[in-house]
Order: sequence, then structure tokens, then C-alpha cells
Amino acid sequence: MRTRFLVVALLLALSVYAQDEAQPQAEPQLPAPASPAQTPAQLSPAQAPTVLAPPPAAPKADALLIYNQGRNLDSAGKATEAASKYREAVSICDRELAQDPTRMDAYTVKCWSLFRLNRYAEVVSVGSAALKVKFDARVVEVMGESYFHLNDDAQAVKFLQRYIENSGEYADRVASAYFYMAESYYRQKKYDHADIAYAMATYRESNIARWWYRYGGAAEALGQWAKAAELYAKALRLSPGMQEALDGQSRVRARL
Repeated sequence: MRTRFLVVALLLALSVYAQDEAQPQAEPQLPAPASPAQTPAQLSPAQAPTVLAPPPAAPKADALLIYNQGRNLDSAGKATEAASKYREAVSICDRELAQDPTRMDAYTVKCWSLFRLNRYAEVVSVGSAALKVKFDARVVEVMGESYFHLNDDAQAVKFLQRYIENSGEYADRVASAYFYMAESYYRQKKYDHADIAYAMATYRESNIARWWYRYGGAAEALGQWAKAAELYAKALRLSPGMQEALDGQSRVRARL
């Protein structure tokens, strides 16, 4: 009996062992090895951090350049676009003067731009402030022209003479200064003074028909009929259709 019990127990044990051998054993799961830290040299181009270059500095606004662009537009008959450029030049000058109240170039370009905008009283105001800083013949000249347009002939002559005295006979605006001076004298009926100033203006700049016509008017006012006829003829050679010169020529020829 005891032997039979041992045999049964052995058979049962062998049966359990056979079942355990038939079951597949799962492989042990090992933890993944830690990845080494990537260095910048190991990063791909797509992974590399982007280094942004500083933005290029904006070009400094140039008031004189903007003003000259306005003059070119004026010459092309584009008055609206020209006025926009002059206003822009004024704004640039204001910023420059806020940083440096002694910057004479900024005062000058601002006065020129205001003059082109027909803001003559502002030219005089800005120019007066500039001359308190330093004398500048360019500012003096544009103030003289502005005084003319403000119908202040005494101040116009004073400033235009001052410009000529301090800049020399061959400065850029000498011809225009003489012309405006002549116009101021003419309005004051100082025809002999006007005659001399017109002579200087046309000597410096001989290709402007209107200047010759105005010169002829001064000679006519002085009763110099032959001289006036000659001057009107010079105006007509430059501008054959100028009706004012034709009328003046007819008047003085009748006198002759």
C-alpha cells in the first residue's frame, strides 16, 4: 500500500514538471541604457540652436537729401509730392535740433524747406533762432528772400546785402540775392537802385527771361527808353512768347 502511494505521488510530480517545461518563459526586461548627453557638436543642423544676428542699423535720415528730392519733384511739376518731401525734411531737422540745438546745417535745411512750403514767417523765426547760435550766410540769405515775400522790403534789402557782403560775389545765391534786392528797391520806387541790382543779377545769371524783363521795367521807369527796349529784346530772345516783354517793348518803341 505504501509503495502504491509513492508511485502515484511521483507520477503527479512528473506531470506538474512537464507542464512547467511546456510554458515559454518570458525574457527578463532590462532597463534601457541611459543615452549619453548630446553635445553641440553631435547635434544635427535641424537640432542646432539658431543664433540670430542683430538687425542692421537703419540708415540715418538725411534732411538735405530729402530736401533735394523735393526740389527735383518741384522741377518735374509734382508739387504735392515735393511738399511732402519738404515736410519730411523739416521733421528730420527738428529731431536733429532736439539732439543738438547748435547744428547749423539743420537750421539751414529747415529754413530752405519752410521757404519752399511758403511758410515765410516761420523761416524768419527759425532763422532768427539760428543766428543767435552762430552767423550763417545761408540762413541770412533765405531770411532776406522771406522778408521780401512778407512785403518787408527794408529788412529784405538789409539781409540780402548782409549775405552778399559775407559770402562773396561768387557764392551760390548771389544772383538771386541781387534779383530780390532789385525787386525790393523797385517796390519802393527806388528805380536807380533797382537798375543797379538788376544789372548785377543778370550779369551773374543771364539765362532767365523774367529777370531781363524786370530789368527793362526799371530802365523804363527811369525814362531810359532805348535801354529798356534793348532789355525787353533780350527777354524775348530767351522767351519769344513773353507777352509782358512784348507789351513793354511796344511802349518804349512808341516813346522812341
